[in-house]
Amino acid sequence: MIRFTFPLNLQLRLRLKSLRSALLLTLVSLCTIASALAQTAQPNTTSTVTIQGQAEAATKPRPSLPKPLTAADLTGLQIPPDMVIKQNLGVPNQPSASNLMNANTFNIAPGQAIDLMGLYQEAAFSDPVLNSARFLFVSKQELFWQGLSVLMPQIVASPGLTRYYQHAANNSALQTFTGNSRVYGQRNYDVTLTQPIFNASAFEVFRQGDLNTKVADMGLYQAQQDLVLRVSQAYFDVLYSQDNVELFKSKIGLIKQQLNAAKARFEAGLATIVDVNFAQAGYDLAISQEITAQADLVVKRGILEQLVGRPVPALKPLAKEAKIDGVVRDPRAKVKEVLPVPSENINPQLPPGQTLNDWIHQAETANFAVLGALLNVDIASSNYRAALATNYPTVNFVGSAAYNSNNGVTFSNIAASQNIYNNTVALNFNIPIFSGGYNSSLIRQNAALVDKAKSDYDNLRRTAAQNTRQAFTGFYGGLASVKAYEAAERSTTSAAESSQLGFEVGTLISLDVLLAFDALINTRLSLNQARYNTIMNALKLKSYAGALTDSDLTSINGLLR
Repeated sequence: MIRFTFPLNLQLRLRLKSLRSALLLTLVSLCTIASALAQTAQPNTTSTVTIQGQAEAATKPRPSLPKPLTAADLTGLQIPPDMVIKQNLGVPNQPSASNLMNANTFNIAPGQAIDLMGLYQEAAFSDPVLNSARFLFVSKQELFWQGLSVLMPQIVASPGLTRYYQHAANNSALQTFTGNSRVYGQRNYDVTLTQPIFNASAFEVFRQGDLNTKVADMGLYQAQQDLVLRVSQAYFDVLYSQDNVELFKSKIGLIKQQLNAAKARFEAGLATIVDVNFAQAGYDLAISQEITAQADLVVKRGILEQLVGRPVPALKPLAKEAKIDGVVRDPRAKVKEVLPVPSENINPQLPPGQTLNDWIHQAETANFAVLGALLNVDIASSNYRAALATNYPTVNFVGSAAYNSNNGVTFSNIAASQNIYNNTVALNFNIPIFSGGYNSSLIRQNAALVDKAKSDYDNLRRTAAQNTRQAFTGFYGGLASVKAYEAAERSTTSAAESSQLGFEVGTLISLDVLLAFDALINTRLSLNQARYNTIMNALKLKSYAGALTDSDLTSINGLLR
């Protein structure tokens, strides 16, 4: 219904007392309403008639919450209707695909799983961190040639061409001569060769360029080993998350069976409602754990896709019968041999070359970060010697060849032609006497930087030793933990089966069965995590010792099925 409100004209003060006036007013109102309804019924109406306010639409009730707008809604938004021309707002009707969605797929058959080595090969070409290290390595190689250039001859040519337009002003002595206004030119060139003979500072610059290229080598080697660790860590994190999802699904199935059994026993009068409530609580908790595991799996797969730059297919899991002991070999051995199985403790009796002290010594002398820090000490020492060299004299051999051609003389009307060749050879000695204290300040600054570089080297050496110690104990302790968890898995499996049987015969309650299920699932989670952590500690141990290669990744890849 559309309601119109008529304003009351106080000035007219109509007196509607007669029936005729009332009928006339009613007829006018009906005509007005009919005209308004006819206009609203037309589909192409572009305007509305409003008398003392706006018409209130009551065709449908308004929702309690406004409808959220999407990008598609915004592109077609018109206020008011059919009165504003649609404009391209730059909002796509459909979301554009990301680079990951447009990337090529892996070179594997559809439905086939990819292994660790395949992902590493993809990441070796697409990982932006490693690519950045490669470009930095290429740029650092130029420092050698830049340092060498300061010892090479420096040749400079200075050609010149001058054009003179001479005209004497009034009251000038040249004004009375013939040829007062004339044009003449001058040409010249100078080629100078400078060869350093003695320049201690320049020699240190050359030495620093060579050292910086070696630092770049260490940085690239370290980036390559870091890529192996990052890909392996991301790969096993995805496998661990997938295992968690499967285990929690199994837990939901087990608890679902227990819940149904508890309800059946309660309906038969053989159990209390407490058993049903405990089973229901365990079932709800297992569902929440599965949801959390699914979310974690999405995140972990995203990290792996970040490394390779494209969506990752299914991964090959770790074989349950995989033997992860003996993957760590002697870092100094040229021929890698399979070692005997170590004893089940964190400090096993190992053959010479495989003890903890051997690994620490290897890390302190062969770790790429430590080697880079040692080279930085040499660079800082070279900078200190270059600062000292600012007080030393320098000797340069200088040879020059010059030519000057002139067909006129300035401030004269005489046409003169000159062609002069000038060749010189000299030895230039530069002896610094006083620099305002700059050289002394530079020497003190670089002396402090040498001490800083030594402290950084000591810190990295100790850090490498501690990381090696942690990876060593993590690997050999992990081997013992895996065997212990395997035994615990067998025990908890038997305990879960026994508790289910006890519940069926009535000797145990539902809570006992749920606790047995929790113990079994937690043991399997810990077993999977221990297996992956042990493998990662083996890779980290070799990386800290500077001995991690592609062949080690191949041996780890052989543990997958």
